[in-house]
Amino acid sequence: MDKNFSALKFLSQVFIIYGVTALLLNIFCTLFGDMSKNISTIFSLGSAGVSVATSLQFLLAVTVITALRVVFMTDVLIKRMPIAIRIVAMFSAAFAITVAFILLFNWFPADMPLAWIMFVACFAISCAISTAISVIAEKHENRRLKEALERCKEEK
Repeated sequence: MDKNFSALKFLSQVFIIYGVTALLLNIFCTLFGDMSKNISTIFSLGSAGVSVATSLQFLLAVTVITALRVVFMTDVLIKRMPIAIRIVAMFSAAFAITVAFILLFNWFPADMPLAWIMFVACFAISCAISTAISVIAEKHENRRLKEALERCKEEK
């Protein structure tokens, strides 16, 4: 877990996540755009890609969710919350923000159960993947720090 906040780190996280999101959106548009263009505003251009409006909506969503990460995963605002509760709160808030964007921008019809099932499944998969990546990265960092500590002890 990060202890500090940095504007540069924040912006880099926003644009890394946005870049991956834009890539996935364009892949989905290529694969499913023409058959979904009348169902979802995300696919309004069909297989031609993502509209500027949709692209900016996703940039805003990524920025808000990255800001939530600053709140829950640094000590900027919350200092004594256990990491497990922080993770659950972070994913819950991200889910709520995403649902709000879905409803606000009509990313898909609110009365379409299959779309909600697919959204929840995709959200759960992405949460699992991001958690796994975070655990692997933290283990790697801990191992690197342990090795550095051992080298320091040997030098003394």
